[in-house]
Amino acid sequence: MARRKAAKTAWRAVLPRVLAASIGAYAVCYAWISALVLILPMDKVDANILATNAAFLLFVGIILRSFAIRSVTRLWLEIAGATALPAVTILGVM
Repeated sequence: MARRKAAKTAWRAVLPRVLAASIGAYAVCYAWISALVLILPMDKVDANILATNAAFLLFVGIILRSFAIRSVTRLWLEIAGATALPAVTILGVM
């Protein structure tokens, strides 16, 4: 009985981190790719390739951070902030 309860609470602790590592990391990387394509002073194709390659490193960093940080709330705030900065840049450039 105690094992089942521990397993249920373990998933409640892990699920927000898995969602942050997958959906949150995707949102951050997509926002940064879009912003960098508009900002970088080169052809759009070259800027897209460079931004996508940089986003792979960013994606891995966010996944590692998702499971290394203690507070899930702080994790989601960092993801929101990391997504908001390029979003504001995109709106300012367009």
